[in-house]
Amino acid sequence: MTGHLGHRRAAVGIVAALVVGCLAAIGPRAAACPFCTALGPSVTQRREAADVVLVAEVLAGAPGEPTRFRVHQRLTDSSGRADHDELAAKVDVALRRGDLALLFGQADDDSNAEIAWSALPVNETSLGYALRAPSLRQPAAERLRYFLKYLEHRDPLMAEDAYLEFGHAPFDDVAALASELPFERIRRWLVDPAVPPARKGLYGLLAGLARDEPMRAANAAFLRTQIEQPAVDFRAGFDGVLGGYLLAAGEPGLDWLDQRYLRDRAAAVGDVRHLHTALRFYREFGRGIERARLTQSMRRLLDRPDVAAAAIVDLARWQDWEVVDRVAALYARPGYGDAPTRRAIVSYLAACPRPEAASQLARLREQDPQGVAAAEQELAALGGRGA
Repeated sequence: MTGHLGHRRAAVGIVAALVVGCLAAIGPRAAACPFCTALGPSVTQRREAADVVLVAEVLAGAPGEPTRFRVHQRLTDSSGRADHDELAAKVDVALRRGDLALLFGQADDDSNAEIAWSALPVNETSLGYALRAPSLRQPAAERLRYFLKYLEHRDPLMAEDAYLEFGHAPFDDVAALASELPFERIRRWLVDPAVPPARKGLYGLLAGLARDEPMRAANAAFLRTQIEQPAVDFRAGFDGVLGGYLLAAGEPGLDWLDQRYLRDRAAAVGDVRHLHTALRFYREFGRGIERARLTQSMRRLLDRPDVAAAAIVDLARWQDWEVVDRVAALYARPGYGDAPTRRAIVSYLAACPRPEAASQLARLREQDPQGVAAAEQELAALGGRGA
């Protein structure tokens, strides 16, 4: 009995770390745009992280050699080592004579070390945009109003940077601008093949933020037509379209998505994964669909071996303990024998406070002592790395 309690207590500690660790990647993405992937730093982030920021013109450069610059304007210099009208710097982009660039320098604590430079090619228009961009210290709503004007601007740098600013912004700050969003343009961007697919997750999400009922209904209908479009490949940004549709359509929209993706065993796994992300997002930020209804949809993912592991971790995070026996039964079910799924099952049973979970875990230890021990060891390793 004492040994069993020891196993139980250790496993609970392990799974607590696992649930936090497995979902750590979800948390930061959801805090900002959960559907914006591979976000690099914005111009303002680069500007304010640098020790030295210069506006400079290229005088000469050759592949593999430092580029020579004439400094036109010194915006920031806390290094005390860049006070020259000209400089030679190794930069991370190809530049030609006469090009204009913003130079960002990082100074080492060693006063004799060279400054590490990066460059951003600009023109007069994008330079003005970058110089006017509000500081990170300003309120988020004020900052986003500035960048809102430049979403899908004809200048590629400005369009991409405005997208990055929205992608990095906390969701609540983005949602606060709902009454100012250009929904007709957003709908055009979602169907424009010239708009990079990676940005469409953000635009799908923005479309779901409409507060005016006629606009909300129009956006929901539009997003549904996009969801119904046939797809032959992975759809970048589709999770944002689904998340925006849930925001706009509410529970009737979730019922339709359940039927289309979660009840249809032939639904593409990529689309199912996108809906899984949208469910996570809505559980954290959505309003209107009851949590119990969202949980019903999450449980349906248990029937898909390719996403079951992540769904089990989510159900543990949501403290849904009504499916103990169902989760435990997956351990021996064909198609669920991979290590991540078995780790998730063991972690769920260890985290669940119900007596039947302890009984199920003890049963699995008897049936597969080596497999459960291996899962617990891997969980312990994950918990240690998470700590």
